[in-house]
Amino acid sequence: MIKITDTTDRKIFNSLDRWLQHANRGQVKAGKVWYSKAQEYCKETADFFGIEPYKVAGVLSALSPNNKWERNKIDAFNVCKAHLEGGSMDSVKCCTYNANKRKAFAILKDQVSLGEKSPKTHAFAMNVGLLSPDHITADKWHIRACLVRPEQGVTETAESCTAAQYRRIEAVTVKLAHCHELKGYEAQAIIWCTIKDTWNR
Repeated sequence: MIKITDTTDRKIFNSLDRWLQHANRGQVKAGKVWYSKAQEYCKETADFFGIEPYKVAGVLSALSPNNKWERNKIDAFNVCKAHLEGGSMDSVKCCTYNANKRKAFAILKDQVSLGEKSPKTHAFAMNVGLLSPDHITADKWHIRACLVRPEQGVTETAESCTAAQYRRIEAVTVKLAHCHELKGYEAQAIIWCTIKDTWNR
């Protein structure tokens, strides 16, 4: 199994660059609009409940593992509603693990900091909640793309990394995005669409 610790920043850059160049017109278009739509949803939900967009995005990210995006949005809305109405965690049904639901409530209650200990959740909240172009949501698909080029086909790789390795991936991806005159989250989304389509998953 290939891990982030097994490779260099230059190889990560080259691998991600290959995925960007491998993207077809439809994948580029889909990648460029995905975050703008997510940002719109986050702002609308934040305005509806009168809370910060960053928190809504944090809830979305916390509830996202093994959860389809459309259902993820419903779950996030319901969690925000329950929190503001004083409901318990058990009063809301979510299509993800209880630990993730617990984290979502903790984010709303300011009981957890999303910075160093939760870099992916923090990055997603920055991308979707605050439109930051220099944070990267490096999920398992992005980590795979860091380690495998398109021509290598489906390959077993690590699907997570340490916070320190996450910072490496983020810095390399932002550098690559700037080279292609893209926002960091646009580059990540295009790569995400491309590798999922290529691997047919």
